[in-house]
Amino acid sequence: MLIRAYTSIIAACLLWSLNPAANKLALEEIAVPQLVFMRAVFAAFILLLVSFFMGHHFRPKEIGWRPFLLGVLDPGLTSLLFVTSLTVLSASNTVLIMALMPFSQSVLGRVVFKEELRSSVWLGSTLAFSGIIIYFSGEAFNGADTVWGNSLLLAVFCLMAVSQLMTRKIMKTEIPAIQVTSSQMISASVVLFIYLILFGDTELPLQASSGTMMTLLFLVFSMAIPFFLYNQAMRHLPIGMASLLLVLIIPFGFLFAAIILGEEITLIKAIGAILVMTGVAFPHFPKVRRKFI
Repeated sequence: MLIRAYTSIIAACLLWSLNPAANKLALEEIAVPQLVFMRAVFAAFILLLVSFFMGHHFRPKEIGWRPFLLGVLDPGLTSLLFVTSLTVLSASNTVLIMALMPFSQSVLGRVVFKEELRSSVWLGSTLAFSGIIIYFSGEAFNGADTVWGNSLLLAVFCLMAVSQLMTRKIMKTEIPAIQVTSSQMISASVVLFIYLILFGDTELPLQASSGTMMTLLFLVFSMAIPFFLYNQAMRHLPIGMASLLLVLIIPFGFLFAAIILGEEITLIKAIGAILVMTGVAFPHFPKVRRKFI
């Protein structure tokens, strides 16, 4: 089960790490309200179909209110704020938020679930955070836009901290992961539809190129699949370890931003990314050493 949980969360990280670059491409032709709403509603439709073919009947009373509230927070509000931040920040800059997760979630996991505070996770987190400092030491800042974008990312971080605790609590129950994820996407779709009506131009025709539509199709699946994989993994992984693994989004996201968007790869950023990945792997070093001794 643990191997499956680790595989699931690493696969989710790979898909999530593609999101900043893919969203940045889609935003060239699709406005934020339309983009975030279409992602959520199509993801909800796909997950409901999968749930039906898996033999699960969608009964909100049996599922309970928590998965729906979770969806309002994440991916509802988080996706909206994150994609909005991409209008003023580079794709590689936006993944900085993930570096803070291991510290906050290890403490919250201890307080809420009485999970063990592993020193190796803290040391790995410190290495990863040091890598982030190096990684972004050469990042250019552009006045008010950068402040605004990073303020949005801070809000995303706060929402993610709460949603991760809720996910862990929900996945300790017997509710199937596919039902939890479907409920998340449904409530996220409602939130983003309201935002579209209030702030989006509903009369604006969708005139995206075929390339952008293919990017949108990927974004739909990269919303549905990673959340399902992540929910599955949270049944078996403590919050501190799960948060540390999520830091992998940073170097992968940087790599995809460089490949897809042509964002510059500097030596300093490369060193920072390597240090991040070393920090993520650090808690497992003692296990590997004991295995081969």
